Amino acid sequence: MKDNNWKQIVQMHGTLRLFCNLAIRKTPKGEALSAQEIDLMYHVALSKEAVTPGMLTSTMGISKTMISRLIDGLTQKGMILKKKSTTDKRSYSIVVTQKGKKEIDNAYQYYMEPIYRLQKEMGKEDLETLFSTIEQANEILHESTLSTF
Repeated sequence: MKDNNWKQIVQMHGTLRLFCNLAIRKTPKGEALSAQEIDLMYHVALSKEAVTPGMLTSTMGISKTMISRLIDGLTQKGMILKKKSTTDKRSYSIVVTQKGKKEIDNAYQYYMEPIYRLQKEMGKEDLETLFSTIEQANEILHESTLSTF
């Protein structure tokens, strides 16, 4: 190996993987929606502007193909609607339906519980510092992956 600190890097990677596994809950068995589908609906519901598939590709950090699959599945399940653009017939934005909003409300506590626990145990200030650092790292990594999506 060219990097003399490779063992430390591997340990850091393991720590990051463990954190992600503990903080980001998997979809419970028997649930109708996956964690990624819920995440997509959160992005749409919380946005102050119309959300397009291209925007989701960028903000969620996943491929156009995966975004299309998620949108198709959520549309078939009645969780979202595709709203055609009035200016560009090829483009559309996504809107969460009432059924989708209900599903978001039902899933919220389950998926957010690890973050609430961190806030309770670490304190609000330390949690904000942690997420500020994560956001900084995301920006660095996102810049290098923009061309792959």
